[in-house]
Amino acid sequence: MFLELANIFIAVAAFLSFLQFLIPLFFLRKKANSINTCVPFLASLSFFLLSVSFFILVLSFIDSDFSVQNVWANSHTSKPLLYKISGSWGNHEGSMLLWCWVMSLYGFLVSLNFQKLSYNFKIRILMFQGALCFGFVSFLFFGSNPFVRLSPIPLEGVGLNPLLQDPGLAFHPPFLYLGYVGLSIVWSFALAGLYNENFDRNWARSARPWVLLSWIFLTIGITLGSYWAYYELGWGGFWFWDPVENASLIPWVIATALLHSILVMEKRGMLANWCILLSIIAFAMSMVGTFIVRSGLITSVHAFANDPDRGIFILSLITIYIVASLSIFALKPISSGIIFKFKFFSKDFFLILNNLFLITITFTIFIGTIYPMVLEIFSGDRISVGTPFYTVTVIPMVFLIAIFAPVAIFLPWGNLETKKSYKNFLILYVVIVFLSWCCYLYFSINSIMSLLGVFVSFWIIVLSFYTYLSSASFKASSSSLLGHFGLGLFILGASVSISSQEDFESIMKVDSTVNISGYEINFNGVDNLRGPNYISSVGNFSVKNNNIESFLRPEKRFYPVEGSVTTEAAILTRYFSHIYIVLGEKINDEEWVVRIWYKPLILLIWIGAIVVALGGTISLFSRVFIKKISKIKLILFIIFMTMPLSSFANTPVNSDEVNLIERRIHSINQNIRCMVCESQTIDDSNSALAKDLRSIVRKKVLSGETDTEIYTFFSERYGDYIILRPPFRYNTIILWFTPVIVFFLGLFVILLNQRNKVGKIGDSDEG
Repeated sequence: MFLELANIFIAVAAFLSFLQFLIPLFFLRKKANSINTCVPFLASLSFFLLSVSFFILVLSFIDSDFSVQNVWANSHTSKPLLYKISGSWGNHEGSMLLWCWVMSLYGFLVSLNFQKLSYNFKIRILMFQGALCFGFVSFLFFGSNPFVRLSPIPLEGVGLNPLLQDPGLAFHPPFLYLGYVGLSIVWSFALAGLYNENFDRNWARSARPWVLLSWIFLTIGITLGSYWAYYELGWGGFWFWDPVENASLIPWVIATALLHSILVMEKRGMLANWCILLSIIAFAMSMVGTFIVRSGLITSVHAFANDPDRGIFILSLITIYIVASLSIFALKPISSGIIFKFKFFSKDFFLILNNLFLITITFTIFIGTIYPMVLEIFSGDRISVGTPFYTVTVIPMVFLIAIFAPVAIFLPWGNLETKKSYKNFLILYVVIVFLSWCCYLYFSINSIMSLLGVFVSFWIIVLSFYTYLSSASFKASSSSLLGHFGLGLFILGASVSISSQEDFESIMKVDSTVNISGYEINFNGVDNLRGPNYISSVGNFSVKNNNIESFLRPEKRFYPVEGSVTTEAAILTRYFSHIYIVLGEKINDEEWVVRIWYKPLILLIWIGAIVVALGGTISLFSRVFIKKISKIKLILFIIFMTMPLSSFANTPVNSDEVNLIERRIHSINQNIRCMVCESQTIDDSNSALAKDLRSIVRKKVLSGETDTEIYTFFSERYGDYIILRPPFRYNTIILWFTPVIVFFLGLFVILLNQRNKVGKIGDSDEG
């Protein structure tokens, strides 16, 4: 009965969403009071009905109701309660219901009108949000119904992918969707703004909290997903540039650009059309990401579905929305009679330049994600676009953004004169160089890119603190401090951990010991245990450092229901650094394959991301003033958190010839794809094939072969697909030149636009 009720509620919600779009479309101009009451009521009722349907789905999972096909395919009676609940959105149908619920949630929040929006503006927002809800709820009901019944009713379920049976994956999707789908309300704000008679700074003030809210949730969701992959997959990495990872990163980058653009619009009244366009593109990329995940184009642990028919349905749906929204934008552009002029060394220009870099990054990631699919469809050629490509194209732009971000705080708006003493800046520069040099020596950083990353991280951290503590007019806010400080921590953690990490992989006997970066690690044996729905082999390791002994217990879990094995890494945290141990294959009763990493400062990656989200949260509630004493506490807390960076670091890494060879092997392994795991390199993968390929790489390096010869060897046997850095040839020219073309085209448009404005101002002065 409840299942049929949930189905009815979904159908009714789709109909109500259609009315929510249709009624304002035809009757808004009549300005009837009934519309002002009716449309918000429809949005609220749709949200209520989808909430009840989602609650019924969760209850079905909790009760292990295998009469529901979705429950049967993604649950089991032996699963812990948390994973029964998370199983409701750990599949295509359930996640689509979550998608629709989040979309209706934002419409419901707008209907409450706590922002005191004008009558026309609020109704238009709900109208466009209703159009979105109608399309996706209809797709949910007809193409992805989570309440399809089974007959006869199975006695037991198939179970959930063991990789998804983790607390991180219980919370990662809801946060990600609150951001990912939350951009739908920004889309609705943008289109409603095109119908607003006074599209000005008030629009920016009204839309900015929704952009921030979506951006905060998206930041937290991506961070949770990254940390889950780090400790659950047993590969020791925090980002692989997987197509599905990129699908969530692209909207985040665009939302970041939109936040900076809205700031310019709110302060100066500029970039109105650009804000509208970014708002449309941000949610468009969210929809494109949904198509990538659910179309069957890729094979990934992230992918929800492998159904081309559903992919065509989604592609048709998002094509309609994207074409319609861009058409509305083209027909109703915002024109401003005000001509603005700014100097190149002004806050305006630096924020616009920031936007240019972010959009270039967006296009680069987008092309890198879809180009291999497009090339394979039209030519049959298979190439891989992985970390090496993005390291060359994206990372330099990230560094430039990080350099310009704190500098913009010092600069004035518009064409005001800058009257500042730059002696303090010279002192700050010396401090930054000194800190970078100390970090270089202490962690034996051997990569130019990583050293540059360390310099950039200290640059942004030191300047952010200076602007926050300064009493000058360019004083930064708490949100600006945390946002930039978090970015600095992220870059510092990534730069040091990538360059200075050490790893050990070999067969270890019980009671044997290995030393890595000053840590003495002893293998004490393996225990066989039984969990709630798995059988586990648990390794016992003792870790000694500076007379402090700790114990780590990595696991290999076998899930009988799913018939699969997972790796549970054991991690020891010391002053933002990790000892990371993975238990591999069993050789015999006394010998196991063991892999150990030492990853200095890697925890700063996720701390930095959370600090960035905290900065956004403070900005969201910026109307609540922070007392001076609270600011002092904030500074003391941050200083306390960063003290271990200089006070408790571990023994420096040696830089002898052996380590140089090991680093070269490690670098080559990171450029070769594991053909078993698909989304991992052979350096990260724990598969038997990856282990064999790592052995081949080692032999070839020790025999004196060059990197090119080694890559050629693998390409000839497995094709170009195995090399993660795509070759430079005629069919990859677009891929490699996209960043350059987009950047210089954008720079040309900015300079041309500014030149025209200067000319108009000069003409008007002469008149």
